Amino acid sequence: MKKIGLTCVLAAAFTLAGCGSTPPRVAQDKVVTINGAEMTFGGVYNVDKNHLEVSINGEPVMKGRFAPYTPTLNLSTAYQGEDISTYCYFGSVLQERGGKFGMIAGIVQASQQKSGDKCEIKVDGEIKEHLYF
Repeated sequence: MKKIGLTCVLAAAFTLAGCGSTPPRVAQDKVVTINGAEMTFGGVYNVDKNHLEVSINGEPVMKGRFAPYTPTLNLSTAYQGEDISTYCYFGSVLQERGGKFGMIAGIVQASQQKSGDKCEIKVDGEIKEHLYF
């Protein structure tokens, strides 16, 4: 009987612990043809850990975190002989801070027409696609 009670308590604790986390934002995969080869770009942003991961063909090849009060992140890698980079702009990084700072950040971003969460995918410096989170 004690084992059943302990199992129920542990199950409830894990369920409650999971309720406090924010689900990650997942970008819709985009397929890009580069020099005749198709590459599938994807991405996951973990809000709680402020961690962005961009993948190519399912492999997480670019990872990073947004610096405090900074909505931009540049990542780069060499993949199958191609120079691939991203310029990411996440307006939510500033807006989610809340309070006056979040409100001011939202106003400034709206005036610059930058409010979404996206990454530009560049191959050899040329924009090929966008990932939206």
